Amino acid sequence: MKKIYLTLITLLSLSAISIAQPILTPANFTPSVGDLQLYYVADTNTVIDNTTGANVIFDYSNMAGYGLTQTQYIVNPTTTTFASDFTSSTTADTTGGFAINKNYSQVHGTDSITKTGIVANIPTYGTVVGKYDVDPEITMKFPFSYPNTYFDNYSGSFTVSGVTANGAGNATVNADAWGTLLLPHGVSIDSVLRVKTSEYLITDTIVIPFVITINPITVIGENINYYKPSLSKFPLLSIVNGSYTQDNNIIDTSSAFICQYPLGTVGINEVNSNINTTVFPNPTNKDVTTLSFDLEEQANINATLLNSLGQNVKTIFNGVLPKGSNKMNIELSNLSKGLYFINLTVDGKTTTTKLLVE
Repeated sequence: MKKIYLTLITLLSLSAISIAQPILTPANFTPSVGDLQLYYVADTNTVIDNTTGANVIFDYSNMAGYGLTQTQYIVNPTTTTFASDFTSSTTADTTGGFAINKNYSQVHGTDSITKTGIVANIPTYGTVVGKYDVDPEITMKFPFSYPNTYFDNYSGSFTVSGVTANGAGNATVNADAWGTLLLPHGVSIDSVLRVKTSEYLITDTIVIPFVITINPITVIGENINYYKPSLSKFPLLSIVNGSYTQDNNIIDTSSAFICQYPLGTVGINEVNSNINTTVFPNPTNKDVTTLSFDLEEQANINATLLNSLGQNVKTIFNGVLPKGSNKMNIELSNLSKGLYFINLTVDGKTTTTKLLVE
């Protein structure tokens, strides 16, 4: 009987450990140069789940996407166009590998990460280079977990068309919840930490002689990121909302929802009216399953198999297929048991089908 009690206690202890809240550290949080992450772009009409507290449920199970993806790249700052402006940076990130829309960061041992500056493309004014060279912004302190929070002021210089002015801002970073993240296709991930960052930045007046006087620009932003560092150093789900205002008028607003896991497609009924897609057998314990679909006309086709992390396991087909009934055999013999996704893109429109390998 004593052995039974000890066994139960051990099992309960292991269960408690498995659902413990995560703690962000330099080792499990900081991406390295060369790292990248594929994201699925979600519908910005998605309702943000603002549940806070310990061991809660974040429900995004109804989130849908546009059939679009983007990849975040971590690059060497010395390889970027504006390398000379950010000599202290250790990494830069971008979603397109381009010279604009980059964040430059510096890792400070086991203590923190700071943002040393940004390069952004602001409507009307073009490329703006912001160097947080007076007081860098602390983007993360370590270790960080629920319910940690901190406030940080930052300041620096902002250059537009060769003219420089100063600017200052502040950020509040709050780990306001942890729990289980529910995503489409039955994906459920426990021990996820939600980190909310609220930012406010205002520039001084920028005078470009004989051309234009740019009155102070205010930037307001909110980032909500869901992390499980044992799965990825990148957020599993990221929500970004921001705006540029000037003289109380909105210059531009932006909103983005991106997710590491495949999403259902907005307007999927319209897509499926032209594409009748089936996977058989599904679920399956066979070495092969078959993807079948009908095309109303010849089309460019890309079919990929993804694992439960949204990572590409194999390319099933990439090319042109004729009008009519089409079938593709998918080899499964080397796959582990679990949940997979088949992404079928037809002339730029993507549908996602869940595949369970038993």
